[in-house]
Amino acid sequence: MTDKAFSKKIQQGLQETYRQIVLQKRRTGEMLIFSENGEVKLVDPNSVEV
Repeated sequence: MTDKAFSKKIQQGLQETYRQIVLQKRRTGEMLIFSENGEVKLVDPNSVEV
């Protein structure tokens, strides 16, 4: 497997994991927690794209 193919597989896995977390948080009604530039933010899971 080439580095490019491996990177693509990793990106696909990360995107699927993100999608599953967002869908789970939508079902449970919990907020998503993001850290951006050292600042922690709570985000409504219904406001992000899947």
